[in-house]
Amino acid sequence: MIAQDRQPYLKTRHDVDFQFFGSPTALHATGEATDGRFCLMEQATMPPGLASPYHTHHNEDEAFYVLDGQVRFICDGKWLDAGAGTWVYGPREIPHGFKVVGARPARMLFLCAPAGFEKFVLELCAPMDAVPGPPDITKLMAAAARFNIDIHGPLPEEPSVNATTETSLKRAVDQTRQQHVAAVNAGDVEAATHLFAPDAIVLPPGQTALEGTAAITAWFTQTFASFHVQGFALQPGALEECGDIAIEHGRWNATFAPRDGSAGMPAGGTYLTVYARLADGTVRMIRDTFNGLPNGA
Repeated sequence: MIAQDRQPYLKTRHDVDFQFFGSPTALHATGEATDGRFCLMEQATMPPGLASPYHTHHNEDEAFYVLDGQVRFICDGKWLDAGAGTWVYGPREIPHGFKVVGARPARMLFLCAPAGFEKFVLELCAPMDAVPGPPDITKLMAAAARFNIDIHGPLPEEPSVNATTETSLKRAVDQTRQQHVAAVNAGDVEAATHLFAPDAIVLPPGQTALEGTAAITAWFTQTFASFHVQGFALQPGALEECGDIAIEHGRWNATFAPRDGSAGMPAGGTYLTVYARLADGTVRMIRDTFNGLPNGA
């Protein structure tokens, strides 16, 4: 039988209620609004490094949907990487937890069924104007016991986590660099432009900064219409990684052969390129500056 006093319920992500584990949080739906079927909350700004304890729910199943940023989950001892648009399921009786990785904050939805977990959250929440900080451990453990949640302690160590992360990003940077070299040597405007993020900035020597896809496309179009770039190559000197950002510097060289048949002009110099892993998981250039262009290029 359906209760007759139930009413439509509306709430948006802008209706932030409190801080939970130091993150602004909106409690979108509680058991009172869903007849106890589920609760739904959103952590709007989860800073890099924020981590849950390793824990097990005995009363409810928990699911996570990453809206923005990069989050690494552990479920029953297995580590999973989740970017924007990824759904992760943490069923009851299975130990799990998560942490925000990368260089920028994450945003995530939490769904628990049946409802009840929101009461645990409300016991541990802090006012929005409070100074963010870790939860009171004594209070956390007491609340967990009341709501049938086992707190196992900090998240387990990841096997070779640093080496794995660095290798993954470096491999993606290497691939992007190779595609960049191939596109320039082929004179392919579309392929060369695609390797830059939509809001990328390129700083050619002695020229106005190229901001965004349209400006970068126009520059490649003009350059390839005037010159056939031959033997373009990049020799990386060093790559420094910081979360989802990689900064590379090195040397470049090429021959610029004018389309009018004039003698080719050797060129080369140094470069500094910043790569970033975007929300869709691809790695593209977001900043690029270099010197050594021949006159007229």
